[in-house]
Amino acid sequence: MESICSLVFFFCLLSTVSSLECYVCQNQPDNKDKCVKTSVQCRETQDTCQTHIEWRAPDFWTPRSEKIHYVHKSCTTATECSDGQRESGLKCMRDWYRDWECYECCQGDRCNFYVTLGASGILPNILMLALSMSSVGLLIAVHWR
Repeated sequence: MESICSLVFFFCLLSTVSSLECYVCQNQPDNKDKCVKTSVQCRETQDTCQTHIEWRAPDFWTPRSEKIHYVHKSCTTATECSDGQRESGLKCMRDWYRDWECYECCQGDRCNFYVTLGASGILPNILMLALSMSSVGLLIAVHWR
């Protein structure tokens, strides 16, 4: 009897160790606070962490109809997440002037920590690249004199 209890305990422990853990949140305006501090153990049928990002007008009225990001994170299956990616298709253009939505899928514990919110994050990188290129050009010009 004792060996049966030990065996049941071992299999219960094994199932909790092997389950996936993902960050979860709904309708958050950014990838801060709740979206990076709240995680859950996924069901054993869920093998993928999903992030659904939307860029649209808020649910409430704003003076200039400003748009904001909505971040949704959850556990899902690889099939459901790829279906979301396929369905969003051309709506995942990430243009600042129109509504868009994208799905990001990953497999691994808490792999949906980071979120790609769109082109706004690329601008600082482009500016740094332009500054470094102009600095290199200036150094070459001074050196060749």
